[in-house]
Amino acid sequence: MSVRVVARIRPLLEKEIDKDIIVRADRVEEGKPLTIVKIPSPKNEAEEFSFAFNGVYDQSTTQEELFTAEGKPNRRDTLWTATEKPKY
Repeated sequence: MSVRVVARIRPLLEKEIDKDIIVRADRVEEGKPLTIVKIPSPKNEAEEFSFAFNGVYDQSTTQEELFTAEGKPNRRDTLWTATEKPKY
């Protein structure tokens, strides 16, 4: 079983809305799924940091949508008990 690493960009808090710090989701190529998180550099506005993940979910993604897309398909393999043998 392989491990997937995903990121969910949470909605901004009220006190964060007025600030210019924008964390955003992006894709490698148009039409492909979101897999990059981009964060502006605090030292240089012209630069930004990029972090790659297996999947990225933006601020509009609900917990239920995230679970349906990522958790639910994998739960059978990860939630077996010590007395059960995994079914691979």
